[in-house]
Amino acid sequence: MKKSLLALISSVAASPALFSSPLLSIGEHADLYLEVGGSVAYTDNLTLDENNELDDYRFILQPGLALEFGRGLTNLNGGINAQYGFVRYADNTNFDTELWNVTGDLSFNGPRYTAGVRGGYDEKQQNENDVNAVQTLVLQKRAYAGANVRYSISEKIALGVAGDFQNITYDGGNNVDRDIYAVPVDVFYELTPKLDATAGFRYRQTDVSEGFDADDYFYNVGLTGALTEKFSTNFKVGYQTRDFTGDRGSEGTMTLLSASTFDMTERTTLKFTLDRDFATGGQGSSIERSRAAATLFYLITPRISADITGSYILSDYEASTREDDTYLVRLGSSYLINELLSLNAFYTYRDNSSNLNGASYTENLVQVGANFRY
Repeated sequence: MKKSLLALISSVAASPALFSSPLLSIGEHADLYLEVGGSVAYTDNLTLDENNELDDYRFILQPGLALEFGRGLTNLNGGINAQYGFVRYADNTNFDTELWNVTGDLSFNGPRYTAGVRGGYDEKQQNENDVNAVQTLVLQKRAYAGANVRYSISEKIALGVAGDFQNITYDGGNNVDRDIYAVPVDVFYELTPKLDATAGFRYRQTDVSEGFDADDYFYNVGLTGALTEKFSTNFKVGYQTRDFTGDRGSEGTMTLLSASTFDMTERTTLKFTLDRDFATGGQGSSIERSRAAATLFYLITPRISADITGSYILSDYEASTREDDTYLVRLGSSYLINELLSLNAFYTYRDNSSNLNGASYTENLVQVGANFRY
């Protein structure tokens, strides 16, 4: 199967970026695009409350500009995308808001190394299981930046070093702001031209405005690349400890980070993930989170695609008896009308079963939308 199937499906599902002409060409290697997205959604539980469920219609209009440079023709490639979203509700107009989403990335390929930088700022108005909110919507603001480099030491051995930073703040609910720093270091050994074995270490620091700060130490081994012509994977498995400030004791767990792709047929691709890692909840609580998810993509025609996703998350709140079992099913489809316009629609069902009073909920969400790019 051609490796471009997922890229083609993604382009049909999101926007006709790979096919549209730019609004403005700048020099020989840069293009400026106008992007406009819009959607109408209905949910039967807007704030994800166990009781007093609110149903409502949500309308989003999101214009923006995208600057892309390099065109894959030079060693330096990247882009900047800025969008401003207008969010309105039919009944609960007190939740009306505007949201920024700005992203940027830059990559460079050298003779013995690859390097990249990325950063952005986004705002999200959506409640989550671990974010405290009762009959309200929480606005999450996130600023982030990162850099990575991979250097070939010899014909078969390479060294990879990266750094990531996130600043997360909340408006609404009883949630704490936090800064997250992560530094992973990996050594790659070439098993085949398409598959590497890895050995690595990740240090992650989470500083919360209230509560216990945490330092994570993850020692791991793994594989990255293609195991067969149709199956590729990127996984790390190992042991992780989480140490807290103050007199609180440390925690440890087996950790797995994985993402795999199986090209079943020329039209069908399966992507699945298995993860187990520490997380920090909205109120600063430490969570041991295990997740399994799978998405099946099917290319009906070169212009029409469909997908189905199922996932399960087990959230074990440390220093607490709370446990959450979260199930999700999503059915989606998209249609590329022409080089400028695409349509999409999906249905999502979410169910959170918690032993904490008031934390369980179900939600049915239906959304239809369109994307224009010129």
